[in-house]
Amino acid sequence: MRGALHFFRAAIAVLSISSAMAETLYAVSVRTFSDPGYHGVEGNLYVVDPETAATRLVAPLMVSGKTPIGLAALAIHPRTEVFYGITAANASSIPRSLVTVDPATGNVTAVGDLGYGVSDLEFDSEGTLFAWVPETQQLGTVNLDNGQVTLRGRPLERSVLKGGFTFSGEGRALVASTGGTGTLDTVDLTTGLISKGPTLSGAPFADAIGALTFSAKGELFGINSNLGRSTQANLISIDPHTGKVTDLGALPNETSSLAFGNAVEHKSMGASLLEWRVPVLVSLFIFALIVIFLAMRSKPIK
Repeated sequence: MRGALHFFRAAIAVLSISSAMAETLYAVSVRTFSDPGYHGVEGNLYVVDPETAATRLVAPLMVSGKTPIGLAALAIHPRTEVFYGITAANASSIPRSLVTVDPATGNVTAVGDLGYGVSDLEFDSEGTLFAWVPETQQLGTVNLDNGQVTLRGRPLERSVLKGGFTFSGEGRALVASTGGTGTLDTVDLTTGLISKGPTLSGAPFADAIGALTFSAKGELFGINSNLGRSTQANLISIDPHTGKVTDLGALPNETSSLAFGNAVEHKSMGASLLEWRVPVLVSLFIFALIVIFLAMRSKPIK
């Protein structure tokens, strides 16, 4: 019996590790190059270490695998795990458009023109895509078939060019749209009404905070940038109750958005085999534990 309990504890540990490995923080950038004399828009997809802000390049972003492009926002569908993005407003092709992204290759496919500049995206648990529109200070929903944005609430005067938001539960979202020394406000998802929250303190840059997102552990992350010609961007965490900001480290210049999702690697024969092999092995392991447990229970006591 004691041996069976050890096996069950080991199984729980394996499943916990698998769950932790599944939550990966992704980031996208508007430009690859920070040279002020370079006018092209070339973005990248990165994986970010949420503790140190260290990044690993996953793939450059290319329209149809050919034309470099930058993304201003990123979101991952909670059910299909499809990566969606918004192209930069100054992109040389398909600006301000909803796109899908193949995270294994960086290939970008156009869905439709938004009609608005969007600084952050996030899916709710039901798969509805929300966007923050800084020019009107409003949340909107995005049609996944054509990119059309439907705004909620009444428009307000724009304060900064960027702004990040993330869902906080109970039909509300948190939004940081007034800069690094502004406030972390609450938005009612139904009415679009914004309520002022705690004042932010400790941000490295006063200009803008964007791309808010919660981890599975309930930690609130964001990007703090200086909106310079070669925009510096730092990964930060925020206490949603007090507004205290903790600087976690520098990201590549022009990093614009964050999203948590499952780990994705470039496809290879070994990777493809591993995708199905791991869940199969875990299932077999648990089945073996059940068999051992039942066998021990049926064993007569001497």
